[in-house]
Amino acid sequence: MSKASPNSTLRSAGFWKRLTGIVLLGGVAVMAALYWQQNVRVHEVEVSGVYFSDANEIIRIADVPDGIKPDSLDLEALKNRVRSLDYVKDVVPYVEPSGDLRLDITEREPLALLISGAERVYVDEDGVKLNLLQGKIRNVPVVYGFNTNVGKDTLKSDEFIQVRDFLQQARENEFGWATISEVVFDPKDGVVALSHQNGVKLLFGRDEFMSKLQNWEAFYAQVIKTKGIEQMQQVDLRFVNQVVTRESDKKLAINK
Repeated sequence: MSKASPNSTLRSAGFWKRLTGIVLLGGVAVMAALYWQQNVRVHEVEVSGVYFSDANEIIRIADVPDGIKPDSLDLEALKNRVRSLDYVKDVVPYVEPSGDLRLDITEREPLALLISGAERVYVDEDGVKLNLLQGKIRNVPVVYGFNTNVGKDTLKSDEFIQVRDFLQQARENEFGWATISEVVFDPKDGVVALSHQNGVKLLFGRDEFMSKLQNWEAFYAQVIKTKGIEQMQQVDLRFVNQVVTRESDKKLAINK
C-alpha cells in the first residue's frame, strides 16, 4: 500500500487552510454587503467638478429622496435629469460606504464666443450653445456667422465643423491660440481669422489646420518679428508649401 509523503500532507493541509480562509472572507464580505444594503441610507449629496454649474441646482434637479436605500436609486434617471442642465455634459454618481452620494460632473467647456448682433453665447466642441453666466468667463476666440439661439439646435453644419476643427487644433498650438482673436467661415476662403496684434487677416482655408498653424508660427518668427506687423494686411496660409502675404496692396510670395 502506498503512503502519502509528509510534504504532500503538508501541502494538502495548507490548501485546506487557504480554502477555509477564502470561504470565511467571502462570508464576511457577503454579510457586510447585506448589512450595507439593509442599513445604509443616503442622507447627503455632494457635487464635484463644477465651475459653471451651480451645485445646489444640481442637487435640486437630481431629486434624491432623503433616506433612500442606495439600491433603490434609479441612477440612469438621475443622470438624465442632471444632464438636462446646460453646462453638464456627463455625471458619474457614486455612493460612498458611508451612504453619501457623490456626483462627479463633467462640464461643457466653451470653445468660442458666438456673436450675432447684440447676442453673445458660448459654444462647445459639440456645437452646444451655452448662455453666458455672470462672473464665469473664458478667454476664447470670437466667432461670427452662426445662430446664437440657445436650446434651438446644436451646430452641425460643415461650416461649423471646419471652424470647430480649426479652433480645437489652435487650442493645442499655444502660439495659434494666443495670436488669434476672431474667426469666421468664408465660402471661398474657408476659415478666416484675425490676429490679436493689428488685426491681420489670416486665411487658413479648409482642413490640415495644425500644419497651417505651424506655418503661421514659423512665418511670424522668421518674417513678422524682424519686419514688423504694422504694414501687414493679409497672410494666406491655405497652401502647404507657400505663404502669400499682402502688404500695403502689394503681394509677396514666400516659398517654404
